[in-house]
Amino acid sequence: MNRKIIAWCLVFLWMIFIFWLSSMNADESNQKSKKTIDEITQKTTNITSKVGVTKKHPSKEKTEKIVEVLNLPFRKVMHASVYFILSILVLYAFMQNKIPDKKVYIITIFLCFLYACSDEFHQTFVDGRTGQFIDVFIDSIGSVIGCLFYKCIQILYYKKNLKKVVKI
Repeated sequence: MNRKIIAWCLVFLWMIFIFWLSSMNADESNQKSKKTIDEITQKTTNITSKVGVTKKHPSKEKTEKIVEVLNLPFRKVMHASVYFILSILVLYAFMQNKIPDKKVYIITIFLCFLYACSDEFHQTFVDGRTGQFIDVFIDSIGSVIGCLFYKCIQILYYKKNLKKVVKI
């Protein structure tokens, strides 16, 4: 299959994934976040106990408090993360279509911003969820960081390949 088609299919699959995440009602979404934080806390505690950093596990109450404190920041980081990935997928798809480098970053950020707006609007129709401009902002920051990351990788890749060409 053609790389261009595969690249755009990945973009649309990721957008569907974001839409699916946004389709969860507030309770379901919140519980998934809390469960993930709890699992990370438990695994981290197990690892630190095994290597001797900590001697005992926190109580269930202390773990629940940690989960409550980390829930909102975790959810916001996840917002940025999914758009970080979306921006990289969009950039890759554009690069496969030979779109000029200078335009592609602005177009990618704009498309991610538009999708974030539509996603927040979509959430206004989901039970217990609301559309929030702060989430659009966080999503957009994630896409900007994704673009910067992509550009850094691109620069490193070209420098590495340039050194190989020069050695020959």
